[in-house]
Amino acid sequence: MDHDQKFSMSELRVDGEMTIYRATEVAQTLFDAVRAQTGDVGLDMSDVTEFDTAGLQLVLMARRMVEASGNRLEVVQPSECVLEVLKLCNVALNNSEAQAAS
Repeated sequence: MDHDQKFSMSELRVDGEMTIYRATEVAQTLFDAVRAQTGDVGLDMSDVTEFDTAGLQLVLMARRMVEASGNRLEVVQPSECVLEVLKLCNVALNNSEAQAAS
């Protein structure tokens, strides 16, 4: 199995704070971007500086939206704060992260 091979995955980038304080603003932008995609989505979170459970809820909702159309959403390059919350909540949002956690 070749993990480097991606089939028509669109990449979206999220940066800055993904916290309760910006949830409404981030949700609107993220969900509009997700709705505009037609295939699998790679969500680049390498520049996220703060991340809490509100941010996690937004990512999970975005994933549900993508999966409803028969595609998948994968978090790529999560920043350290994103990884901390994902590990704390025991949530894997991509294959490499799930392997790193084990």
